[in-house]
Amino acid sequence: MKKLNELLKKYPKGIMTIVMIALTLFVSSCNNDDDDDYEWEQNIVQIAQSDPNLSTLVDALVAANLTGVLSGDGPFTVFAPTNAAFAKLDPAILNNIISTPSLLTALLQYHVVSGSVTSDMLTNGAVPTLLSGQSIDVDLANGVTLNGSSKVTSADIMATNGVIHIIDEVLLPEDFVSQTIVQIAASNPDFSTLVSILSKPELADLLAAANDPTQDLTVFAPNNAAFDAVLAALGKDSVDDLPVGLLREIVQYHILGGAVFSDQLTNGDVPTLLENESVTVDLTDGVKINNSNVTAPDIEAINGVIHAIDAVLLPSYVATAVGTISEVILFDPDYTILVAALRKAELLNTVSTTDNLTLFAPDNAGFVAAGITSLDGLDKEALTPVLLYHVLGAKVLSSQLPADGMATTLSGDEKIYLGYLNDGVVLINGLTQITAVDMEKSNGVVHKINRTLLPPAGDIVDIAIAMADMGEDSQFTILVSLLASEEFADVTAAIKAADNITVFAPTDSAFEAIADVLPTLTEAQIRSVLQYHAVGARVFSTDLVNGQVVPTLNTQTLKVNIANGAVTLTDKSGGDDANVIQVNVHGSNGVIHVVDKVLLPNL
Repeated sequence: MKKLNELLKKYPKGIMTIVMIALTLFVSSCNNDDDDDYEWEQNIVQIAQSDPNLSTLVDALVAANLTGVLSGDGPFTVFAPTNAAFAKLDPAILNNIISTPSLLTALLQYHVVSGSVTSDMLTNGAVPTLLSGQSIDVDLANGVTLNGSSKVTSADIMATNGVIHIIDEVLLPEDFVSQTIVQIAASNPDFSTLVSILSKPELADLLAAANDPTQDLTVFAPNNAAFDAVLAALGKDSVDDLPVGLLREIVQYHILGGAVFSDQLTNGDVPTLLENESVTVDLTDGVKINNSNVTAPDIEAINGVIHAIDAVLLPSYVATAVGTISEVILFDPDYTILVAALRKAELLNTVSTTDNLTLFAPDNAGFVAAGITSLDGLDKEALTPVLLYHVLGAKVLSSQLPADGMATTLSGDEKIYLGYLNDGVVLINGLTQITAVDMEKSNGVVHKINRTLLPPAGDIVDIAIAMADMGEDSQFTILVSLLASEEFADVTAAIKAADNITVFAPTDSAFEAIADVLPTLTEAQIRSVLQYHAVGARVFSTDLVNGQVVPTLNTQTLKVNIANGAVTLTDKSGGDDANVIQVNVHGSNGVIHVVDKVLLPNL
């Protein structure tokens, strides 16, 4: 301190000011040197780890196992994207890159240059990177710009093994594949129909696979025009009009379980993801897959490759069905249970390829109505006779249905029995209604029915019992209760045993009209009443003639009256005639006509 005071006295004030400034600069210089020495004690990875703005880059280096390399001797030059730079990427694409080790490694290698290249060493032009065959384009016109848009925001951060330049955008190599198959398809409006199919909940697993960066797939992708063409051929307005299970199998048929580029394809069959189904490759004139042309090959994705095609590929069983009666049910969501049953019984192709058939096709509700809610436990042997019972071995339009109401099916010698009701309704086996007719195709015709047919056909009593057990639509509960009683078991047995019989069946309301009479009748009289409603022959409404006298099972007769198309019956009671309100409910051994009055014989 004494020497400092002596200096202050010895030198003029101005000189001392200069000295003090010099001392300050010296100290500052020493401090800067200390900072430089500190930075130069860290390698590239350590510097990146110490900067919170580079945490995404550090995580990527760790995931790609590159921290060891960039901690080595080098030297290296790293163009380091900030967290904000990574955030500019589409999150889905960034996730794809991070999820694919080879892709992440390639991307990071593209940000590294061999050697220590400071900013004053950069020149306009291409700078080779560690990613083989790939360079970064440098433009020094306005600062340092890489690949036309990424800016160097902080240059020359020196490390023990190289230099870091901070950049504000992630650099992407030329032709860098960063999207999945689904992302590529979704970004192309010409694949919107395919994407809409994949987006259905029932196809979630296929969508997930096509969107999984770790998968390896080939997709033959039909464009929208291809789907429009097949929908038009089928008479459908939208893919939503098709069974979703069928759509699923069609999509599976367009996918190969491995990435196959066009130059790797060879002539012949190639298995698809649809079990036991292959597509056929033909390289004779361009690239054809089945009947479609590859219009845009080799659209590379992270998880495989897309080949755009101009026609929808159809699995063999589907292609065989087109134009046949199988088409009617296969492409309609209302018939999925019938189609599943035919496939399980190995009969769908038979229905597609056999000429001159008539198919009575129950819709899904028709299976439920017949008590069939699942095909579980039903094998080919169990299903075959039931399904063949729905098929006639000839093409029979609705106008050609047999007048006698009987038709032999393909299920052995089993017959179905058609009843032509007076309101135009046609019943099969007394319970099943034909609800739509004459869907003609190349090999036959389809008629839609609302209840599955089960062989053998029920007899007259069976049908009456079934009609008495139809909830609000029940008509014959009282008649059936009488026939089911022990007292009249002989009457019931006679009706069931008859080869040909006609029953005029009174409704419940008809019995209710004589509620005060029934309790007064003896057992023998009630037996006679029941027998009076049965005729020992199969008599259709068309067989009835005005004035006709019909003998009944109790050896008495009824008189038939026909006026203006209406049929009435005159009984022995002398009261009002009974109106025949429904005709020709046909069973295996006869026919039922419904009447609105209990017919009374001479008692």
